[in-house]
Amino acid sequence: MKIDIKIFKPVENYEIFITGFAGIGIVGHLATKYIARNCEVVGVVRYRGEPPIVSIEGDRLLLQNEIFSCCRVVGIVNNYGIHEAAVYDYARAVASWVAANEFKTAVLFGGLDGRLKRDDEQLRIVYTSAYKRAGLPTGDAKVLEQGLQIVGPLAYLISFFEELDFPAIVILPYADVTRPADPYAASVAVDFFSKLYNFHVDTSGLRQLAEELEREIEEARRRLEEQARREETSKLYI
Repeated sequence: MKIDIKIFKPVENYEIFITGFAGIGIVGHLATKYIARNCEVVGVVRYRGEPPIVSIEGDRLLLQNEIFSCCRVVGIVNNYGIHEAAVYDYARAVASWVAANEFKTAVLFGGLDGRLKRDDEQLRIVYTSAYKRAGLPTGDAKVLEQGLQIVGPLAYLISFFEELDFPAIVILPYADVTRPADPYAASVAVDFFSKLYNFHVDTSGLRQLAEELEREIEEARRRLEEQARREETSKLYI
């Protein structure tokens, strides 16, 4: 499948490429989207069969796969997901584009099943051979345990970077699999990225979102419990 990567605004002095996908807790997408929130859209990735969806964000049209630029960082936000039939070609095209444009490194965000968490650790990482050989920072984080797997678009992307001998790292915070989204886990990933590459990102917005989501979940749980009690009480009069 043909993947078109189009840049319509010149970008200079970039160093780091970032992206992420929905996955567990939507962590990869949330982290990338949050970093990109105040950045400039400079291009798009298009392919036949992409989700036929657009929406409005602020005062602009939100397209399917947008390339953004912020100082040293350039990335892609996949706003509506990627069609399953296009995932392989999409990941291959993006990895090849990043390598060809001589970024220093690629940082990928994903989520790790929180049920696998040990002690107080907040995340695990995975990196390519070229990343390790280049001596790029790891923040002393532990590597993903042997036997565990990365799946989906993230797996394709990191494997293509390995094949291309390109330095890339995957940041995998533990996420709550019982929730549709885990903004707190995304904030952990962004904080780690921020410190790793000295690229300041204020994650208070993500943490506030996590608190709001927690309140909504607690309220929904309370209502379900009240409904269950009412139903149980009504049965006593049957």
